[in-house]
Amino acid sequence: MKPNGIPPALLEKYLSGECTDAEKELVETWYASLRGETRYLDHLPDAEQEEIRHKTFGNIRQELNMAEEKTVRHFPWRWLTGIAASIALVLGVYLATQLKKTPVATVSQQLEKRQPSELVRFENTEERIVKHRLPDNSSVAMHPHAVVTYPAAFDANQRLVTFSGEGFFDIQKDKKRPFYIQSGEMVIKVLGTSFNVKAPQNRKVFQVDVVTGTVEVRTYAETKQSQQVILKPQQQALFELDSKRLISKTLTSQPKKELFEPVTIVFEETPLDKVIEQLEKRFNVSIHLTNPGLAKCGLTANFESQAFPSILEILCTSLEVTYTISGNNITISGEPCE
Repeated sequence: MKPNGIPPALLEKYLSGECTDAEKELVETWYASLRGETRYLDHLPDAEQEEIRHKTFGNIRQELNMAEEKTVRHFPWRWLTGIAASIALVLGVYLATQLKKTPVATVSQQLEKRQPSELVRFENTEERIVKHRLPDNSSVAMHPHAVVTYPAAFDANQRLVTFSGEGFFDIQKDKKRPFYIQSGEMVIKVLGTSFNVKAPQNRKVFQVDVVTGTVEVRTYAETKQSQQVILKPQQQALFELDSKRLISKTLTSQPKKELFEPVTIVFEETPLDKVIEQLEKRFNVSIHLTNPGLAKCGLTANFESQAFPSILEILCTSLEVTYTISGNNITISGEPCE
């Protein structure tokens, strides 16, 4: 149900930044309802939100003569709603124009404005999954050939990253600094959560799978308006590069986990060939030993809520072996145990 209207005094408080959280929510819900879409402002980047608020409420303020009158005047609700509706109409045109003008590379263009010395570019050149730490202590477990670019120090109001390839992001929670990841024309916004991104340059469909928290995925295309989906755990977004179509779906329970999904599993002096058998049953992987003599090496480990890359890393460290990965195919190499 849409709010009937907002008292002029409350609009004044909003403009001056004196609103409580509840009052701010009331004003923004009323404002968003004029377009028929609640929390509309939340769907835009912070800079655009601020600019739109100032322009829109500036018009309201001018209509109400608030700038010149300190005493609060009371107006009929029908008159106030009429002003707001007319401003919303103008705002609708403004927003539509802004969406069409929004550049394809919103995040990347912001990063391109930085000096090269201010940016960090990391590429996983190894044939294994590498966990890379970001400036805010967030991390991304990057598959081979994945590339991430970001500022050496994140801004005070946002965290910007570009990414290509496949990687599992574990983002530190920070409500004051939303985290944006751009892959091509797809932009992911989070405050603090974990999710997997598949966005290799040669792939026709980009994919986002959420493990914890809430993730917003939106697109910026030159020929179409922005699309957006909100994902919860066990939900997935698919962005088709050719059609520019963004869809979401809820994942059904599968007998085998994806590499990034955590499991709990315990091994007690378990021969490596039996360990591999268990891992292949739990995860959607195929594991091969280059040296058959490794099969009898014993592993003792308690993996609690661990994803496959972490299990594999600890396994290799414990047995002093190495691995390479290509897609879901893993090859373990090393000398037989004594």
